[in-house]
Amino acid sequence: MFKSGKAAPWVAFCIAAFVGASALADAGTRYGFGTPIAPADIAPWNIDVNGLTGAGLPPGTGSVAQGAQIWETKCAACHGEFGEGAGRFPVIAGGAGTLKDDVPQKTVGSFWPYAPTLFDYIKRAMPFPAPQSLTNNEVYALTAYVLNLNDIVPKTAVLDATSLAGVRMPNRTGFIKAQWDTKNIVCMSACKPVPVKITSDLVNLHVTPDEHESGNVGSTSAAMSSPAPAAAAAAPAVTFADVAPIIAQRCTVCHSAKPTQAGFTSAPDGLAFDTPARIKAQGAQIVMQAVKTHQMPLGNLTHMTDKERALVGAWVAAGAPLP
Repeated sequence: MFKSGKAAPWVAFCIAAFVGASALADAGTRYGFGTPIAPADIAPWNIDVNGLTGAGLPPGTGSVAQGAQIWETKCAACHGEFGEGAGRFPVIAGGAGTLKDDVPQKTVGSFWPYAPTLFDYIKRAMPFPAPQSLTNNEVYALTAYVLNLNDIVPKTAVLDATSLAGVRMPNRTGFIKAQWDTKNIVCMSACKPVPVKITSDLVNLHVTPDEHESGNVGSTSAAMSSPAPAAAAAAPAVTFADVAPIIAQRCTVCHSAKPTQAGFTSAPDGLAFDTPARIKAQGAQIVMQAVKTHQMPLGNLTHMTDKERALVGAWVAAGAPLP
């Protein structure tokens, strides 16, 4: 409810404007807002490729040999020299015949059903620091190289829109269409109750191995009840001298006033670790991102080890002492 009668004219005006606009819309009258977008403006964004048919593949060509050279400079740091994967980045090649294994290896060669999808993904998303920086010829070359790594095309292959669309992937028929997999009707009526029967009690049997044992289940109970050593040797304190080279090698390639990692012109979020004082000031955030969650380095691009993460965490936990 309005407390002032002065609001009534404004309410009436808004209602009239709304009704008038609705009437114009119903009458098909244009409002005159905006500018029609030209096909040339849409073209840079319209880069999708149909994986099944290859529709949308642009002009261009690239060979396996050319792709090998590009891979070495722009891809191997993340995906390995031969597609074996590095750090957290996925394996690209291999895995043939493993899809029915308990731990299948899903790679481009073993899992992907359509070859043009590989061009589409590389074109729009790779390389990691600078997506869409590759030319069409470079993408065709990399696509040829990856397919060759998976023994799908020969090392002499040269791909273009036509030849790539004609490549038949090993797992092309390995997917089931959704409509074949969703028509089962579950009864869910007159279900027979199934009693729960406990068949063992591992806790009272003392057969769960202690983490300090080497698999000798028979000695577990005794090991769990045995007293700890009277005096354990204290772990040596972690100093900044232990942590500094880790930060320099694993973090400052990006987090620096002058990053050396391709694609970075400044430190992400302004976090630069160029001085001991700056490293100490950001200690808690470094621990959260690199020690606890392992989110940094991004994709573990610089191959930070678990031991290095533990050293950084111990140094911060000790108050991040500086020399």
